[in-house]
Amino acid sequence: MRRILLAAAACAALLAVLPATANAADLPAPTSTAPTAGTASGAGRPVLTGVRTGRHDGYDRAVFDFTGGTPAYRVEYGTLIEQGRGGAVPVAGASTLLVTFAGLDTPAVDLTRVYDPQLPGLRQIRSGGYFEGRASFGLGLDAHGGFRVLVLHDPDRIAVDVAQQSAPGCG
Repeated sequence: MRRILLAAAACAALLAVLPATANAADLPAPTSTAPTAGTASGAGRPVLTGVRTGRHDGYDRAVFDFTGGTPAYRVEYGTLIEQGRGGAVPVAGASTLLVTFAGLDTPAVDLTRVYDPQLPGLRQIRSGGYFEGRASFGLGLDAHGGFRVLVLHDPDRIAVDVAQQSAPGCG
């Protein structure tokens, strides 16, 4: 009986680890264009510490790094608006995917920096600024296509995958 319990515990532990070990090559290009939102993880107010990008087979990725957990978020297509002022912020690309974080502490990144990765699907990332615990970003995309959001930990980060125009089911 003890061997069965140990074997069951080992299997459960393995299954709990498998999703965390999946790499980008295991994921298909995203296809959903519906707005998506999520709640915060952690007890305090997370701090945005970095923004980076990467290219994968069929999709490009924008990663927002945090300390202290991950904030609440909303991702949807629209116009990037400057936080606290209300003016539109131009973002290079044919379409803009908005990424808004709520419940943040003051970001530790330069929000005036413009990221120009010039990837197949992801052309630019611009910030709409930070105001009263909210930060927003516009992802300038080559086309209006599918996206997905992944909340990841160790370290804390939120990844936004955007389909490349030539990916199956997109464009």
